[in-house]
Amino acid sequence: MGLIIKKTIATLAIFLVIPLVIIAINWHWQPESLNNTSKFFFVITETASFPWAIITSFVLFILFCLLLNIKTTKKIVLIGILLVGAILTGQMIKAVIKSQTAESRPYVLWMNKQYQLSDDKFYSLAKSEKKQLIDQLLTNSNMIPTWLREHWQNETGYSFPSGHTLFAVTWAFLAVTLLGFKRHYIVVYMLIIWALLIEISRLCLGMHSPVDLLCGVLVAWIISLICYFYAQKYHIVDN
Repeated sequence: MGLIIKKTIATLAIFLVIPLVIIAINWHWQPESLNNTSKFFFVITETASFPWAIITSFVLFILFCLLLNIKTTKKIVLIGILLVGAILTGQMIKAVIKSQTAESRPYVLWMNKQYQLSDDKFYSLAKSEKKQLIDQLLTNSNMIPTWLREHWQNETGYSFPSGHTLFAVTWAFLAVTLLGFKRHYIVVYMLIIWALLIEISRLCLGMHSPVDLLCGVLVAWIISLICYFYAQKYHIVDN
């Protein structure tokens, strides 16, 4: 386990750079942050949003099976349980932490100031009521584009930690631990870049604070280490 920690520590540092820099410069999301690249980041973030995240996971599962040269039904089932288990475990942990911490999303904090909206009042509403309220407040807004308003309407839960970051970074760490840099470095690098873009997208779209990202990255790292242990124990991979 010590060896795989050493192998993943550099990747962990890469994922921590973005939130730590944002904290250091004391940046906070405002509508003025939106620009021509914001729609690009929205498209990126959708790859980790329901239901597209299911398609992303299925494609990555097939890719892992091919690159690991898994041919037997037993190993396909085992790698499937491992990968699906990693992603679902992360999302369950995220749900528990969110319910306990109850941190407001940056866009909710902004609406609070802009429209004198109480955070407690917003989160006391049912999801359908939250969506209706966002629609009422922002339909004619010149600051918030329609696609972002609709994204906010679909993401009305609490902020801490970032589930999108947890999802993407878990896949990236699984690629680092299971696929390995030397054998499939192009795929590994691509997944790391994708996960970094997911991190940036969550900040740019007003969905999360840097602390939310930090927690998501750390949970993803721990999950990937546990998965690697079981992958070795049951001879799913022989890195």
